[in-house]
Amino acid sequence: MSNHHRKGQKISWTWGANSVRGHVVERFERRVQRTIEGAKIVRHGTPENPAYLVKTDEGKIALKRGSELAAE
Repeated sequence: MSNHHRKGQKISWTWGANSVRGHVVERFERRVQRTIEGAKIVRHGTPENPAYLVKTDEGKIALKRGSELAAE
C-alpha cells in the first residue's frame, strides 16, 4: 500500500468491519486541522506519509493519513 495518492484518485480504507470508498480532494505534507461533522480532526502529514482530505462515495468528508488509504 503506497502512502502517496493524487488529487481525484479513487481510494478506500477500512472502518470497523466495513470498507469505505471515495476519492482524494486535497493532499497535505504538514499539520492540518478540519472540523468535520462538529468534531475537530487533526492529522500530521509529512512528505513520507501525507494527510489527505477525502470525500466518500456517499458524500461525507474525512481526513486520513496516506498509510490508512489504499488505491483503487
